[in-house]
Amino acid sequence: MDESTDVAGLAILMVILLYPYLDSFHEDLLFCKPLPSTSTGTGIFKLLDEFFAENSVLWDNCVDVCTYGAKAMTGKVSGAVAKIKGKAKGCSSVHCILHQHALAMKKMPPVKKEVLSETVKITNFIKSRPKNNRLFKILCDDTESLHTSLLLHPEIRWLFRGKSLIRLFELRNEVGIFLRDNDFALGEKLCDERKAVTVFDATDKVEGFKKKLKYWVDYIKNGSLDCFPLTKGFGEELESDIPADILNQFEIHLLRLIDAFNSYFTKGLHENLKENVWVVEPYSISKKPSSLTPQEYECLLDLTSTSKFKTEKSISDFWCTLKDELKVLSDKANLILLPFATTYSVETGFSAYTATKTKYRSLLNAEQDIHLQLSEIQPDTISLCKSKQPHPSY
Repeated sequence: MDESTDVAGLAILMVILLYPYLDSFHEDLLFCKPLPSTSTGTGIFKLLDEFFAENSVLWDNCVDVCTYGAKAMTGKVSGAVAKIKGKAKGCSSVHCILHQHALAMKKMPPVKKEVLSETVKITNFIKSRPKNNRLFKILCDDTESLHTSLLLHPEIRWLFRGKSLIRLFELRNEVGIFLRDNDFALGEKLCDERKAVTVFDATDKVEGFKKKLKYWVDYIKNGSLDCFPLTKGFGEELESDIPADILNQFEIHLLRLIDAFNSYFTKGLHENLKENVWVVEPYSISKKPSSLTPQEYECLLDLTSTSKFKTEKSISDFWCTLKDELKVLSDKANLILLPFATTYSVETGFSAYTATKTKYRSLLNAEQDIHLQLSEIQPDTISLCKSKQPHPSY
């Protein structure tokens, strides 16, 4: 669930739902409607509640809400999530992991922020101006470079900045020549003086990244750059060692990043998922998990003792296929897997919305168009065409 403002100045609320249907999970647009007044938690909840009432949707069917963490969404008293939890008993909530990544990166040391800011300015100078972009491509073609363009990065998806920075580093010589030829202030900076994610997937990646951070700190302390091949290669290219004060800044930055990730991604979340590891590794469980009742564990024993259930399907599809044979266990697993880990789907929806409702179509109600663009259902065009009269004279 997310809210944004369109070209007509309307505050648009978009809600995507994930639900089990037949033998798999499906994502669909629930609605995409303008908020009648303010985009407060009360206004957001009122629009949701009215939609549920008009369409006879029970609030008890809502098991989790994933939002981007703004106060209107997550406020403890008047936030939309708090009001939803008041209606939907047992409903949980998730703060989009992508936004938590971005918040963790806000604690980057000033020196590193300045470097990143300058790389963004350099990239924008070339990418945001069509003429510069064309001339830079010609320069790269003439020098037979591996790449012919730079990459832009979004603010929230900060992990993608790595790819943007790697591309900029690989084209640093070409970019340096181009900027100096165009008398760009940062030109001298390049002289010689990188859709279906469960909470288990997202948490595993975060935990893996935290382990990498600790590993990198150990290497930096020993003065080794083996974990940073681009930096190491750059030093070898200059035939000089990276200064000790720079290495110290790297270490400080990594330690701050570890603290930030630990504050946003606590051990409690990881421990809670470890108690439910039977969902992703049912055949490796040797003793009763604390999260299962005796009856549910008996169902798990039946499952692990029957080879016919073994499959190459995804985890969500696997548990959906067991809804008839092992309904109790299947329902419990689905409740754990259903929560969105990120607001990626709704961000994608807003991208489609922005492309559909432009300043030339500012009066358009784009909800029906977005339904068609985001739906996974393939239309039966043959039947649709047969049901329509091609021309009044026929």
